[in-house]
Amino acid sequence: MSDKPHPGFFVYVIESPSAPDLYHRRTEGDVVMQALTLGGIGCASRCAISREAFTAALQIGLKDEMAKFEPWVPILHISSHGNTDGIQLSSSEVLTWADLTDLLTPINVALNDKLIVAMSCCEGYAGTKMAMRTDEAPLPFFALVGSSKKPTWSDTAIAFSAFYHRLIKGAHISEAVQAMNVASGCDHFHIDWAQCSKKSYIEYLANYNPADAQRQLTDSANAQPPDELAKLTRLEEGRA
Repeated sequence: MSDKPHPGFFVYVIESPSAPDLYHRRTEGDVVMQALTLGGIGCASRCAISREAFTAALQIGLKDEMAKFEPWVPILHISSHGNTDGIQLSSSEVLTWADLTDLLTPINVALNDKLIVAMSCCEGYAGTKMAMRTDEAPLPFFALVGSSKKPTWSDTAIAFSAFYHRLIKGAHISEAVQAMNVASGCDHFHIDWAQCSKKSYIEYLANYNPADAQRQLTDSANAQPPDELAKLTRLEEGRA
């Protein structure tokens, strides 16, 4: 093997699979770690089954690994179940995006706004909500990579292996995300920068008109066929 220069980062994986995932051994951490090791990239992992363990993995485990891999910058890879509201841990505890904001912001500050977060979970791209704020408080990440949909285990394992492989080869992070979609056969892996998410959110609020929103909702309801509205009404009445 040729002696190639290190790209300047290492990957810190935090996994929190559900109980059924653990039973069936459905985890992607081993796959990602193997791909990183083959590529000569430093990596470390922690399994965090509860909020307490997850917090320790960030506040203690990451600090320990940063000391080992100094001066390389960590990419934080979070593997769990998730949705548009946040992530779910093995213990069934939920960490909302607000919870994660509180945990990640001190890390990003310590890294001088260089933290890249790879959200390997369903609808992980919704993590960009963490940067949607109007104040001048520090942001929780520099860039975030994730899926806007609900990928399979194989989709995420293949996609993130391709992502890190392209980074190893010196590709720009945007090019590495494109490779994720090509390798996995998907079109829903994206990247956004915290500053861009914040700017877009501020612009959205500036242009938001409650009256227009209410009118659109009314027009949408009026456009529903009468039989469909009746069907929805019957369903609502029949709920326990």
